[in-house]
Amino acid sequence: MINEQLRYSGLPAAHQWYMTDFLVRCPKCANAAEITVDDSCFQNNGKLYCSNCSHLEFAKDLIRYNVTIIRNCDNCGKHFEKVIPNLKEKVNEVSLACPHCGVMRTFTARNDAVKLAYKNSGKAIDPIFKLALWFQENVRGNLFWAYNRRHLQEIKNYVSSKLRERQTTTHTTMVERLPNFIKEAKNREAILKAIEKLEKR
Repeated sequence: MINEQLRYSGLPAAHQWYMTDFLVRCPKCANAAEITVDDSCFQNNGKLYCSNCSHLEFAKDLIRYNVTIIRNCDNCGKHFEKVIPNLKEKVNEVSLACPHCGVMRTFTARNDAVKLAYKNSGKAIDPIFKLALWFQENVRGNLFWAYNRRHLQEIKNYVSSKLRERQTTTHTTMVERLPNFIKEAKNREAILKAIEKLEKR
């Protein structure tokens, strides 16, 4: 009979359930900073805060607009295009002079939203600010990562277990979506050592 302590009994939580907060490397001081969102489906309301250096950012401030006017001049008939990049606010109308004949007109503008992000090294990053996750470690040539302590703990519970039964048939759970190198028994000890190291950060 399997010892109940070795049986995985986690909640049948989907991957998205762990995406309401993220521990990341602060872009200002490189210490641990926290990103929080009210709803994992709507991440434009995210907030980044570092308790070490008090750096604060909001995801909504990452949105910029490229304003575009594409028209034929109603005076000379010639085609022209104008793009005004990187505006913080939408612009409904723009007054422009035709580059061909110089006649001023007011045009309805098209606003294309662009989301700014930090440059990253291609390793595990958060989905909002694109910052390096605080919990990441190389394990036998594979990148192991977790969004936050809750996510890290659940992965630890799963890897530690010897009996892993499906928790639900209605959806694919987070642990079922883990990469194979995490699930393989031969890597159990290496994964648990990596988790132990991350827990001390």
